[in-house]
Amino acid sequence: MSEDFSGSTIPEDYDYKTPDHLIIWLDAHIGDPEKYHNLKKSFSSNIDPRNQTWTMLTGTDIDDLLRVGEPKPVKFGGILVLLITFTDPNACYQAFETYSNKRILFITSGTLGKHIVPRILENFPQVFTDPVAKVPYNAIYVFCGYISAHIPWAMPFLDYILMFNHETDLLLRMTCDMAKYYLTKADRLYADGDLVSTRRTYGWSKKLFLQNQKMGGHCEVFINEVNRKADIVENNIRSNRLNNTQDSNSSDDERSGCEPCS
Repeated sequence: MSEDFSGSTIPEDYDYKTPDHLIIWLDAHIGDPEKYHNLKKSFSSNIDPRNQTWTMLTGTDIDDLLRVGEPKPVKFGGILVLLITFTDPNACYQAFETYSNKRILFITSGTLGKHIVPRILENFPQVFTDPVAKVPYNAIYVFCGYISAHIPWAMPFLDYILMFNHETDLLLRMTCDMAKYYLTKADRLYADGDLVSTRRTYGWSKKLFLQNQKMGGHCEVFINEVNRKADIVENNIRSNRLNNTQDSNSSDDERSGCEPCS
């Protein structure tokens, strides 16, 4: 299937074995069916991620995630990610030990975050630091009803933490952060000369920016940037294919013009 960056449709050709993002969600009330409706609706679940049919994450799915304690493939903003949920901070901490090699987005309540965030940043600062630019990621999302009550403990970690009291604002920020991550990753892949992976990664970035826009975000500038860069990559790929075809034809002509030795 060809990839179209001029419109909103981007093919779903992910490497299902290695999603880039792991979302860790810690909250004592995550299993409560009366809580976090919008946040839960933002995830869709499927037993087999290669199947194109995805369903909204249900209460049963949440219960399974809590019981198993292992990441499960879900979709967030149309992009495949891994999701793991916890009500126990100690089990959550162990997940950071196990999956510290992943790009982690961490959602936590203010009450539990007060105790686990300092511990995580003390022992796993690399999880929330760009490995190339060596700058912190704002990838710890503290979701709480009263932000002012949690500012004192969060203040020393503001390079890593963002605080929200509305689910929509949290979802907007998460989709934007993931989109920017893929935009940066695509730029680096392009610099390395991997054009096919670059094209695919720009596609993921655009898909997330478009989702962000649907939710009310303002990211036209980023969408235009992705389109511009993706067009450059597509032209380079076409040019390389044309050059390879011409080289192949020239080689065939040379071989056909050779006389056999007598």
